[in-house]
Amino acid sequence: MAQPFETRHAEEDGVLSRVPGRRSRAAAVRDLESLLAGATRVRDVTLECVKQVGARHGVDLGGQLRTARRNLYRRLFEHCLADYMLSDREVEDLTHLRAILRLEDADIARIQDRVAQDVYGNAVAMVLDDDEVDDEEKAFLKRLREDLDVSEFHASRMYEEELRRAQQRMLAQTPLDPAFLSPGAEVVELEGGSRTGVVEAIRAVVGESHHAMPDLSWAELTEVRVRIADGEVVQWRVKLRAGVQAAGPDA
Repeated sequence: MAQPFETRHAEEDGVLSRVPGRRSRAAAVRDLESLLAGATRVRDVTLECVKQVGARHGVDLGGQLRTARRNLYRRLFEHCLADYMLSDREVEDLTHLRAILRLEDADIARIQDRVAQDVYGNAVAMVLDDDEVDDEEKAFLKRLREDLDVSEFHASRMYEEELRRAQQRMLAQTPLDPAFLSPGAEVVELEGGSRTGVVEAIRAVVGESHHAMPDLSWAELTEVRVRIADGEVVQWRVKLRAGVQAAGPDA
């Protein structure tokens, strides 16, 4: 298995491996990972193989090196979720690795919760990259949240955080021309919303204001708020600072 494990060598063990008492533990971790890296499938590595690695270095891989064993499981779990799905084969590999590493239920729960939240957060960032969320993307996030067993509270919090980041990126990429703020420019504040995204909310506000201000020539996004129901964003509200560019001497 080429990923997420790698065949390691003694010189990669680090400075602490030279400390008396740590050399054998570092070597055991190195050989255990190399064993997993060389296997075609995780299930090809047996509990007896793991015990042999421990015996070779005088280390009990069932009772010692808990952090290292948890790290190996976490890396496989992250690798399996790279495509935001867990296949039956991947579930089998994870179950087998858990058994041969002799990890406890509390270890697995802690690892899965942390990785699930990281993966869901990455998915939200990917969906919000274009500042809009369509029905298909909403369904994807809902399915992923349920599959990963991410609570609605954490899902909503991550969504809001990523939404703020997306808005900041959008504002940074579209700086307001200082000429629009020249003395004499007519400035008003506009507000409106949309159920589909920030961009659509802005378009709706501009479209509605066009009848009252047909000469509207610029707008600056000053605030974005969202309404959430059942762990999902159901409406975007925006505020704009907008106006008509003041006529110059050459106008």
